[in-house]
Amino acid sequence: MNTRFRRLWTDNKWYIVTACLLFLGGAMVGFLQSHAVHDMVSGLMDELKDMAQRIRDSGQGVTALFWAIFVNNVTSSLMMMALGLFFAVFPVIGMVANGVLFGYILAQYSAAGISPWLIFAVGILPHGIIELPTVLFAAGVGMRLGVLSLRSVGGLFQPSSWERVKNDWYDVLKQFPAAVLTVIGLLFVAAVVESVVTPLLLHSTIGEQLQQVKWLE
Repeated sequence: MNTRFRRLWTDNKWYIVTACLLFLGGAMVGFLQSHAVHDMVSGLMDELKDMAQRIRDSGQGVTALFWAIFVNNVTSSLMMMALGLFFAVFPVIGMVANGVLFGYILAQYSAAGISPWLIFAVGILPHGIIELPTVLFAAGVGMRLGVLSLRSVGGLFQPSSWERVKNDWYDVLKQFPAAVLTVIGLLFVAAVVESVVTPLLLHSTIGEQLQQVKWLE
């Protein structure tokens, strides 16, 4: 089992690093150019507001919050993995967009007088330490599929490389079920932390300040 998970990491590590760089680049743009990306981010913010409103309307509290977070994260992560098949376009755009949204949210809190480092420490890190690496892993797997798709197209013009491409496809498809189960399992744990622990930390540290932030209402 340990060998299988080690292979998942070693075979995808450079794609995961690339996903991380895309996310960090997007986060820098979102934080430093929050006014410039406002229109682009507004649609994503509306989705977050709608989800928050549905949770409030359901009256189910933590349970509804958990399922909303878990289903949303699993759906987006598995889509990045599967749709990466189409030349890695979806995971690349997904990581940049998530990074921009992340940076934009931190910028909005900062503009409201709340330390972005404090928000990161109590509002993101507790669950993000599990969730973010998992999402990066999912994006990395998706990008690996996309690169293999490109190599497959290239193999039509360079038959000598086709045997290696076929072997790489075999390795990826063999690992894919384990990768999916890993993503689902880790996101389950992250959703529990985000729905139970993170709100308690936020309200116990900056609860009054959060009530003054109107942009996410």
